[in-house]
Amino acid sequence: MDKIQLRATLKSFLRVPAETGLVVAGHLFSWLSPRVPGSITSYRAMADEVDISSLIDRLPGWRWLLPRVEADNSLTWRDARVPLEKHPWGMEQPTDRGPIVPVHEIDVFLVPGLAFDRAGRRLGRGSGFYDRELVNRRSDSVAVGVTVESRVLEFVPTEQHDQAMRFLATESGVNASIPTT
Repeated sequence: MDKIQLRATLKSFLRVPAETGLVVAGHLFSWLSPRVPGSITSYRAMADEVDISSLIDRLPGWRWLLPRVEADNSLTWRDARVPLEKHPWGMEQPTDRGPIVPVHEIDVFLVPGLAFDRAGRRLGRGSGFYDRELVNRRSDSVAVGVTVESRVLEFVPTEQHDQAMRFLATESGVNASIPTT
């Protein structure tokens, strides 16, 4: 199955229950707590994504950032505590207040996706926003795919520009991906 067919199949998934989001957020809390706080990205979940927004209040020592899709279709990172607005595609995002945080200042990226595989390959919504950002991240930063176990597939097709996650966070915990050789 190619990316387009897989995306069409996965978009039919129902809402992720709030309780599941709390379980995943709990695992991320335990995983992040012993780390030295730094800059971390999250996202405002759409109905078919895992809601981990509770982490922002549970880990106040971190500098929390959210993605914003700009008018030129670039992705920028803004402070998570600025007012939110609804993007035409349906997700909530920060308003254009405050400074844009450069990608090289970010330590941890919490990344949603339609599906992942155990090698960390990610299937997003098809616009490539996260891939374009993650390719420019620091080599010591960490990308964590956030999903539910039912969306961790045996194989996710990728293209050369697709960026893999180093960890996957699900209701089973936060586990290192297993890169393929």
